[in-house]
Amino acid sequence: MHQELNISGMWQCMPDPDNIIENSINNYMVYKANEQPWHDIVVPAHWQQAGFADHQGVMWYRRLFMVPARQDDISYYLHFGGVDYFAEVWLNGHYLGAHEGDFDAFSFRATDALRFGRENELIVKVTAALDENPERKAIAKGGLYHWDCLPVHQQGLTDCPEVPSAANEQYPNPLVNPGGIWQDVVLQLRPTVHLTDIRVTPYLADDYKSARVYVNVRWNNDSAQEADYALAVRLVPHNFVGDVTTSCDDLFAPPGAGSQMMRLAIANPMLWWSLGLGEPNLYRAIVELTCGTTVIETKEITFGIRDIRIEADWSVYVNGKRLFIKGNNYLSDQFLSLMDEVKYERDVQMMLDAHMNMTRLFAHAEKEEFYRLCDERGLLIFQDLPFQWGYRSDGEFINRAADISRRFVERLAHHPSIALWCCHSESRMHDYNKLDAVLMETVQKADPARPVHKNSVLIDQGGLPPFFATWDDFAAYVPKHLSVNWVGWYWGKIEDAEQYNPLFVTEYGTQSLPGVASLRKFLAPDELWPPDMNAWRKRGFQNVICEKRTGELPDSLEELVEQTQNYQVAFYKAHTEALRRRKYNNVNGVLQFHFVNTWPAIDWAIIDYYRRPKKAYHAIREAFAPLLLSFTGNVERTVDAVQVTMEAWVVNDEYREYEGLEIAYRLLDMDGAVLEERIVLAPLIEEDSVRCFDRAVLTLPTSGDVYRLEGVLRDREGCIMAHNDCMLRTHGKAEEIETAADVKAGL
Repeated sequence: MHQELNISGMWQCMPDPDNIIENSINNYMVYKANEQPWHDIVVPAHWQQAGFADHQGVMWYRRLFMVPARQDDISYYLHFGGVDYFAEVWLNGHYLGAHEGDFDAFSFRATDALRFGRENELIVKVTAALDENPERKAIAKGGLYHWDCLPVHQQGLTDCPEVPSAANEQYPNPLVNPGGIWQDVVLQLRPTVHLTDIRVTPYLADDYKSARVYVNVRWNNDSAQEADYALAVRLVPHNFVGDVTTSCDDLFAPPGAGSQMMRLAIANPMLWWSLGLGEPNLYRAIVELTCGTTVIETKEITFGIRDIRIEADWSVYVNGKRLFIKGNNYLSDQFLSLMDEVKYERDVQMMLDAHMNMTRLFAHAEKEEFYRLCDERGLLIFQDLPFQWGYRSDGEFINRAADISRRFVERLAHHPSIALWCCHSESRMHDYNKLDAVLMETVQKADPARPVHKNSVLIDQGGLPPFFATWDDFAAYVPKHLSVNWVGWYWGKIEDAEQYNPLFVTEYGTQSLPGVASLRKFLAPDELWPPDMNAWRKRGFQNVICEKRTGELPDSLEELVEQTQNYQVAFYKAHTEALRRRKYNNVNGVLQFHFVNTWPAIDWAIIDYYRRPKKAYHAIREAFAPLLLSFTGNVERTVDAVQVTMEAWVVNDEYREYEGLEIAYRLLDMDGAVLEERIVLAPLIEEDSVRCFDRAVLTLPTSGDVYRLEGVLRDREGCIMAHNDCMLRTHGKAEEIETAADVKAGL
């Protein structure tokens, strides 16, 4: 670890919304800073959370700090944990450099610019502006900036919002771009020759009995002389008891920067397993830089040894074991500076309590604490890069985006919980053909050990096309290959769930209102009831679609909360169970959209911003149960009777068998009268399986259109292992249902 002087705390700032203060010849903010009318601001924080809620554009930061006397053989670096989004840095009038990107730390060598034993002046120009054309964005912040789950300007949506033009008034244009120095700033004291980074890449043998671990050590020699040192690497068990693997090598360090690759072999490694398959065993790679018997510096990183494969049909294997994916889409907070380990622990635990084994980080990176928790708990991550919707397609931006993507992957690649990279969320055609092609190539080079997917909402057997020659080709392809399942929201009905059989679902859900207590925390009394739809739409609410799906506006706010939350429950129950009954019969995983509100919003989340679960959270928890009893069926009317088909299924996601169970279930009409009771044996429920254990067809001399199935799965002693119910209605025929193509859903 380096010695550090933390210079976070109370800084000064100056808003510059139109970026007019700096002049190329006379930069008064830097060279006459004492004459400027500065304001106080806390660092670290996004400025919107530190007294400047409505500011967008440029913010100048200033910090005065003392530095002790200079130490021999020490290099001094200014280290920024995170700045959102563009940063330029001056120290005592010396321009140190610039950085783009909110997600990664960066440093500048400051030795020559420091005033030792005296006061120093640090000036940072931070830029986070709103794009004039959000469909052609020039910054790579993904879901933290431009997303319909953030503060947006939109009209009442009458169709799917993924329309290909920001000129369309329905398009959700951003209102807030988080900005500021949002992580700590420190002055680091480093040895003249020091370690800058460690990259660890493990490769597991096909028989899982041995592994090769490549450790890439990066270093700087800030002196003008060559240096002869040694590197020692130890691979140490982190959360289990086991053997230590070591390796040593000479390091010849000429002046400047360099790297050295070391390879270590581990026999019978302890593997990292995802939740439900085994223990998430972790190692630490500890690197020591030594000169003779003196340890100059030590640096370490945690990693796991595992093999994750995603086949052409989207079947997922962890260390050779197949896994059905059940998860969510997640973005903790639009202002990541508000998140900490305690808050992440709460969110991750709620995911695990709902039997989720994967979370998709929607077009962004979370803080390091989140990834550490996922590594330790065995929660897989579907990791998006920070690209959402449309971007500039010129070479200058594409080159910047490639650099951002490389740094993004390098920052996170050591985490075993990351199962795959996804280059772009809902990219437009102009991005798909140019930007996304470069992103794919960049990510594959940066991390050849992981699967890489091109577009989050498109899935095809064996991969996506490299490009589309015409708009008509693109428009025809998209609806047929969508991995989003909005059946019952943007198109179709909830009952149409039985007609869908996708390879993998990256998003599915409906909107609902948070509870009344939460609504009262962020809506003014005159906005609450009757609803001020302009205020509600800013919060993401799609009132036109909601009324179409859930019914007309009721007489009270409490009734509307109940109405929308009940619809969301019905959606998740029907779709999740239908998709799980198709386990491995095409369907390999489902990710609900989305887990928590990223700000006080009215949208698709199943947990509101204040972490109060909606009804749908509990519905998902039941539908994701490892051992699921599920009913389905159909109602068909004939001239003088009704024919009812009913089926009893068991889905087992566990790697254990169940023997000697039975299913007891019954059919009721809507008055509660029992029309049929059945008990069927389930003598063997195989591990990681799905099976229909009973199918019956009844002809009833009634006129009902809706019936209810309810039942239990129990063991020989009568202990209930699972229970469920189902409403039976007439299913639409496949050729009659409304599809994404019918509503011209596009990108």
